[in-house]
Amino acid sequence: MTFTLLFTAVAGIATAWAITVPLHRYKELRPMSPRDVAAEVATPDDPGPVIRASYREARCPDCHHVFGWSDVIPVWSWFHGCPGCGRRLPATVPMVQLGLPLAMVLTVALLGGSWVALPYVWLVVVLTAIATVDLRIWLIPYWMPWAGAAVGLVLITGVSIGIGDPGAIGVAVLGAVLTFLLFFVLFLVAPGKLGFGDVRLALLLGLFLAWLHPVLPVYGLLFGAVLGVVMGLGAMLARGDSRFPFGPALALGSLVAVWLHEPILRGFV
Repeated sequence: MTFTLLFTAVAGIATAWAITVPLHRYKELRPMSPRDVAAEVATPDDPGPVIRASYREARCPDCHHVFGWSDVIPVWSWFHGCPGCGRRLPATVPMVQLGLPLAMVLTVALLGGSWVALPYVWLVVVLTAIATVDLRIWLIPYWMPWAGAAVGLVLITGVSIGIGDPGAIGVAVLGAVLTFLLFFVLFLVAPGKLGFGDVRLALLLGLFLAWLHPVLPVYGLLFGAVLGVVMGLGAMLARGDSRFPFGPALALGSLVAVWLHEPILRGFV
């Protein structure tokens, strides 16, 4: 188990380093600014603005240095800053490079280092990417939840067959469908309060949480809602309004449900 955790930590550090620059290349199609999501709801008279995540270069806002992998070396770059002007790197850089390996190690440790942990290591990587981009630009690239769910389904299928529990595949798919439908209804009922990126993310989360146990999607959404309230209060204190990207709260809430699955499920045994 010690070797497994050590290997996971090293793999997590390397993965975090590799994805740091790509995640910081995402920009809004328009100049980045805090967005009034409610004002972007399309109407018959006003189709609303076209806003999407655009993949461009990761540049320093002061000296316009284009960042590469050697500019974001873990730990060193946090203190050294931009090699062109010394500007401190955004907080999302150490967040990714610390959070991803820690979350991967915690996931493997709490799942006993078994093969069941493999799909959830992938989930940690995907949710880190989604949360980072959403924090930065208030958008989730449309393909990330779909790609995360597609690869996740392959991993879930392989591990389920390998451990002799193929029935768990159907439970996972059903969890994905139901969670997606719930968020789709919320998206229709409360336009402007929830982005469709969150609806796509719900499918991904439902797939993984239901595979571990059918009740876990409920807890993941509950923890995400609580974290969302905390983020809303933080936004209120910092900016005077309660708007915030919901993706990071959903992502972390779902990982908390995975990490706490044993005490949660004891009440259902």
